[in-house]
Amino acid sequence: MTVRKHSESNEQIAAMDWLRTRYPNIAEHTMHIGNERKASYYAGYINKRMGVLKGASDLFMAWPSGGYHGLFIEMKSAIGKPTPEQKAFIQRVSEVGYYGCICYGAEEAIETMKYYIGLG
Repeated sequence: MTVRKHSESNEQIAAMDWLRTRYPNIAEHTMHIGNERKASYYAGYINKRMGVLKGASDLFMAWPSGGYHGLFIEMKSAIGKPTPEQKAFIQRVSEVGYYGCICYGAEEAIETMKYYIGLG
């Protein structure tokens, strides 16, 4: 499988590699939310009933810091654009005590994680 040079996947991998190297204990509490999969109608129906949520962010750091319950990051490439559902998800989680943001590229995601971890 070929992954484009500046794809969201590569940017997210770079950010997670950084986190695993610098903060391995926090990396063990950070997960990818796989909502981008293609599925048949029936598989999509089952996934939705199981809790797949349209617009859910790509990464979740289940690590409290600075009064926040955790960190949600929606990853985008430098030219990516969030969907209305992704923006709404970030807004909803931000209203209930989570730090939610959209990051354009690995560097921005890394800076966001540094900032968030530093709040604690």
